[in-house]
Amino acid sequence: MPGSESEALRAPVPASYARALVRAFGKTRGERDELLKGTAIQLEILDQPGAHIPVSSLVMLAANITRRHGELWPLSAAAVWSTSLQGAVDVATRTAPTIEDALTTGARFGSARAPFIRNRLRRTARSIQIEISPAVAMDDALWRAVALAVSLNVHAVYVQLLEDSIEQATLQFPWPPPAGVERLLPHYSCSVKFNAAAFIFDVPKALCARPSPFADPELHAKAIEALEAIEKPRSDIAALARVVESLIAARLPQRLGEQDAARLVGTSRRTLVRRLAEAGNAFRPLLDGVLRERARTMLAAGTQSRDEMAAALGYTDATSFSRACRRWFGDRSPPS
Repeated sequence: MPGSESEALRAPVPASYARALVRAFGKTRGERDELLKGTAIQLEILDQPGAHIPVSSLVMLAANITRRHGELWPLSAAAVWSTSLQGAVDVATRTAPTIEDALTTGARFGSARAPFIRNRLRRTARSIQIEISPAVAMDDALWRAVALAVSLNVHAVYVQLLEDSIEQATLQFPWPPPAGVERLLPHYSCSVKFNAAAFIFDVPKALCARPSPFADPELHAKAIEALEAIEKPRSDIAALARVVESLIAARLPQRLGEQDAARLVGTSRRTLVRRLAEAGNAFRPLLDGVLRERARTMLAAGTQSRDEMAAALGYTDATSFSRACRRWFGDRSPPS
């Protein structure tokens, strides 16, 4: 998992988070443009299966939403904190043998899908806790909003694992009750405590020895294996190339340069070049690959003219686009 803040900022997160947020709060094109301002996210990338964006872009999007809609915006974006977006983390947590194993799994791997937070497992005389803190700099309002979304996801998982005993668990927030708390509390079946020492999910030890109602040793082992693969340092290096490709695609028809790409992933140009080289990549071939695959898709669709395709890929004219197509695809030419 990312260690430093700069690593956390450039860590990849699924674009599905951003897609859910934009769909929830961007009902018109103007609203969507405002939400995406300064994020380096283009609408087109949100519909690409398996696309990723850097944490820095997701955090900026959340900041824009918080400014426009206030700290309780997660209540209007249930898709963002639903368990369906958590992938292998949700599977591994649910299928753990016991509630204690589920808490341990969630604390260890929660950052795999949410690199913008850090989790720490704590044991007290009476309970087992997950303490959650931000992994990147956020102002107070943004962190309270993000923490609310995280708490709703935690509740969505454990209300099913603990069933009727969920009321014995407690979500603790280190700030006063927010304005509109009457809207918030009905979303929780557990106890909620404000003005606590930290942001914590607390489960009494008496409940932690219980078997999970979804325990599945084989499925749990496979999910853990997938999550451990994500943890490997080499995976982080390889993921950087995917993030850069996503940023390049998101900026089209503007051409993203190395300097701007480095800034967006929270590092220097020199470090970006070095880290891409460690994974056997370089910026220019990544750019060329994105343009080639986008051109291939447009050619197959056959719905755009040569001029329209050239403009969509940032070429100055159709002739330059045609030359690129001949280099990529041989004699195959784009339709007029």
